[in-house]
Amino acid sequence: MLASVFLHPLPSEFYQTTAKWAWISMTAFANLQGHFNRSIFTAPWSADVADPDLAETLAFLNGTDFIAYDLAFFDLFTKHASVEHLQPLSYQSHEAPCYIPSTRQLYFVEWGPPGTDGNNGTHNWQYVLDVESNNLRKITTDPPTINAHGCVEFQGHLYVVTDGTGTSESGRLVRVNPTTLMMQPLLNNMLGQPFAGFNDLEIDRDGNFWLTDSKSGWGRGLVDFAPPTNPTIYFVNGTTLQSKPVWTTSGNANGVAISPDSRTLYVPDTGVSEFRPSAKNKYAQRMLWAFDITGNGAVLSNQRMLGSPVAYFYDGIRAAGNGWLFAGSGDGVDVIHPITGFVVGSIRIGGGRNVAVSIEFGENELFIVGKGGVWIVRGMKQGLRRSW
Repeated sequence: MLASVFLHPLPSEFYQTTAKWAWISMTAFANLQGHFNRSIFTAPWSADVADPDLAETLAFLNGTDFIAYDLAFFDLFTKHASVEHLQPLSYQSHEAPCYIPSTRQLYFVEWGPPGTDGNNGTHNWQYVLDVESNNLRKITTDPPTINAHGCVEFQGHLYVVTDGTGTSESGRLVRVNPTTLMMQPLLNNMLGQPFAGFNDLEIDRDGNFWLTDSKSGWGRGLVDFAPPTNPTIYFVNGTTLQSKPVWTTSGNANGVAISPDSRTLYVPDTGVSEFRPSAKNKYAQRMLWAFDITGNGAVLSNQRMLGSPVAYFYDGIRAAGNGWLFAGSGDGVDVIHPITGFVVGSIRIGGGRNVAVSIEFGENELFIVGKGGVWIVRGMKQGLRRSW
């Protein structure tokens, strides 16, 4: 470990480890000397600084696997924790990871034909990765699931949301049998109104759905009709499939997560990423919102800004069974306290062109998918999967 005034000594059990760890001294960083600057779209270790000691520290941080901002971060991992790049894939979006407990497999999607630049996201195939053998195969559901964007596993099935395609198919919610790959459409409209294109979803313990309807499919040209509404979160009764909007934004509705007790909903607004033309607007929304869930589960109240990313913006977000929030954010995953909103640490995936987009929980591991492929984080101290 680098000896630096900007770093705390590591807890003793994390000195002799395979992974590279660092613990930032927030006190030392609180008052920097000389010139310093960085964009919200770049990580702290990419900052332009004049202080040579700080520059050396940032270079060291850029080579780490785990960075703690708070001592609580270490409580989540054993000394054997590691980050492994399981599948190096092209630098385009990989999303919708779903862990299948019965087969120890990970389902996920890649935007566009493999290896392309990803400008055309159209795809009617997905991937399944065998966690034990690291064998990757391409699959197609029956009938094909076109432009899948988000996925959650629930009671042995995969629930997938799509962007839709052109004018022939609106965004929809489908159910996939992970063994037979048979796909059953469940929802594609609200009393005749098409959805703009679903980005992600969450399922509560009662089997109700929370769907984020976003600008992303329209922005990538997957659908050629203007979005019928501003980006919206829909609540869908899991039994009757009756749906209703529960929140709208002029930014963008992206990821969504629900707390283990089903009382709090977490939503990152990603209006900072603009479409048509594609651009990043540093003055637009990139906050993480929290809401209380009331009204027998169908009403959101007490909206509050929980926080915002250390860098970049949050895409996929998931709440672990122990309550901690994990969110894809640029070159790694932020670990967020669910009450205070403080980022207690980051799990890094190598920097460079790699971008963490979405995450999923295995048994005692964390999967990360994004630009650059698939990563696995082993050595979690507590199981992350929730009870439903």
